[in-house]
Amino acid sequence: MNESGKQEQSRGCCHAERTGLNEKPSEEGPDVAGWYDQYHVRLLKYLRASLRTESDAQDVSQEVYLRLLRVPDDRVIDHPRAYLFRVAANVVNDWRTGQKLFETRAPEDLDQLAGTYSSDEEYDERKRTQQIKRAIDSLPAHYRASLLLSAQHGMTYREIASHMDVSERMVKRYIVKAYARLRQELALLADDDQ
Repeated sequence: MNESGKQEQSRGCCHAERTGLNEKPSEEGPDVAGWYDQYHVRLLKYLRASLRTESDAQDVSQEVYLRLLRVPDDRVIDHPRAYLFRVAANVVNDWRTGQKLFETRAPEDLDQLAGTYSSDEEYDERKRTQQIKRAIDSLPAHYRASLLLSAQHGMTYREIASHMDVSERMVKRYIVKAYARLRQELALLADDDQ
């Protein structure tokens, strides 16, 4: 081959690599990062056309690349683009199946799912949280307001006093009495459980 033929062949090789036409497998395994750079725009276009929302397309795109990262290094992939889009099609099918399962549940079923507990500790924690919430709800309105403004909203006694149109001393008294009543109420609830 003459010198100009060699240059043309080497330019063609480089052009093929730059444009993604060279899909030969790499010697050290799949180049997922390279595929991401090379095919990400096309993949997102395909996913947007296949799914309902942009966020679904982004989520599925991430799942596709996570699955590609699990491909063993010794696996030879002759056609990376075709493989990538096959994985994407499988993930889209899985995604749709998952969406259908979720969308076809009756509201009663969703309530049952939300009420399940993964462990005794989680059950105890939720029960304790419910008890605290009931105890707070049982407080007189001015005690409850003072306590919640302080604990949940981080307001100072001065800010609470201004908000409730009372003195700072009254706010402090409300909060002290609120905690005392909460201790009593929670002690009673704890005794009831035993």
